[in-house]
Amino acid sequence: MSLNPHTNNARTTLLGVLIVYALTVAINLGEFWPFSIYPMFSQAGNPWSRAIVREVQPEDSLSWNALPLADVPGQPYGVRSGGVDPIDLANFVSKTAIWNQDRVAALSLMLLADPPKEPLRLMVYRVQARLTEQDSIAMTAMPYVVVGTDLPPDTKHLNPELRP
Repeated sequence: MSLNPHTNNARTTLLGVLIVYALTVAINLGEFWPFSIYPMFSQAGNPWSRAIVREVQPEDSLSWNALPLADVPGQPYGVRSGGVDPIDLANFVSKTAIWNQDRVAALSLMLLADPPKEPLRLMVYRVQARLTEQDSIAMTAMPYVVVGTDLPPDTKHLNPELRP
């Protein structure tokens, strides 16, 4: 039994499209819409976290307790002006599972690669947010690390709750 030439063309085209699509998804580790892990496609409404950096003064009393985002002390510090990509910083802070002095040193190097002439002290926070049942957003900031050009070596740089 002979197949219609139009049927063969349709099958060949469909097979070609499926192969190209499968290769595109495989090569890009699933980062090809609609199989994307980007929140706008796959994680809407799920909790998320980011990092913020605040410039604090040496005389400021620092607490390692989580607090509402509105109550975070210090002045905002623009990491992009220091040559740091905010997404890289957020990934470093949110995806590091084990915090130790090497991680603190790496974060310090990231933020203070080109140190200013005047003393600078920065507090890095992990901000976690979630959608509440009232369709609003609840955000809390957890202090993770304090880095600075003026910190003595015996200063506690890492939130004690993050130690391995």
